[in-house]
Amino acid sequence: MKQKKQKYDINNIFYGVIGIATLMIAIIGATFAYFTATQTNNNTITGNMATINFDVSVTKMTTVDETKGGLIPMSNNMMEQALASSNGICVDNNGNAVCQVYKITVVNTSTASMFVDGYVSLTGGSGTPEDYPTYQYNTAKTTMRWAQAFCSTEAAGKVTACTTAGNSTVRASSTISMSALGGSSTQNSGLNTAEIKNNPADVTGTASISGNNYTVINKNYIRVSDHAIGNTAYTRATDITSALVYSQYLDANDNNAGNNTGTSSSTFTDAQVYYIVVWLSENGHNQTSGATGAATNAIDFFQGNVTFISAQGSEVTATFSGHTRVTPNT
Repeated sequence: MKQKKQKYDINNIFYGVIGIATLMIAIIGATFAYFTATQTNNNTITGNMATINFDVSVTKMTTVDETKGGLIPMSNNMMEQALASSNGICVDNNGNAVCQVYKITVVNTSTASMFVDGYVSLTGGSGTPEDYPTYQYNTAKTTMRWAQAFCSTEAAGKVTACTTAGNSTVRASSTISMSALGGSSTQNSGLNTAEIKNNPADVTGTASISGNNYTVINKNYIRVSDHAIGNTAYTRATDITSALVYSQYLDANDNNAGNNTGTSSSTFTDAQVYYIVVWLSENGHNQTSGATGAATNAIDFFQGNVTFISAQGSEVTATFSGHTRVTPNT
């Protein structure tokens, strides 16, 4: 009987050892698996969400229309001379106010860099336009016109030196130069319709920005704001008549408000300044307030919207209006 018991104990010990060894292997395997999973988790790529926000402001930079009784119509061909007039910006040889200049500032308030497109649409005006009589999208035709201006100096909140010739602000790797509008041209009986563009292919090109190619506006031209009233959705395909800038690059916000100011000739990082010159296009007819087809309100008789859209789809709109009294043609 003792011999059988001893044999039984030996068997138990043997199986016990095998069991412990198996358990050790299982534990080692589980430990190894846990160790591997932990290491993989520690090396997982993660990212922080960036905010996409920006601000837009519009400031009137001329006041001659306020002191001279309002705007009078001006030939499109005379725009460049009006900006560089020896009588003062936007003052013609007879001492009348013929245009207004507005400053537009867009500031990236985000933690990420971005690209934005900018648009300006004017409504109101007076009378029936002769330089662009066929509107496709805007059912209310306007005689208001605008173009990009490049201003290099300001004093007391007013511009003192502007032209329609300058360099693009999109920060391309090579400078994009824009020639002046009109000059001394007398083409088209003063209407200067050659400077009005409604085809993106006529005013856009490709530029290298931050190492990649983007579509940009590469020339200045007269804008007629052929955009559907009340529609805040802008597209490159249909709104070239309201386009200010394509693919404007803005660095991430640097938390320095001091470098968000200056002129269009300044160097910016997270901000950009633009100027636009606005005028009432001559149509050869009386454009007095209250005349047939004319504005009925001489105060704020035209309105404007400035809209910037980011590549991520964010949109900010600012509005402005013109205090204007149109002098009768007698």
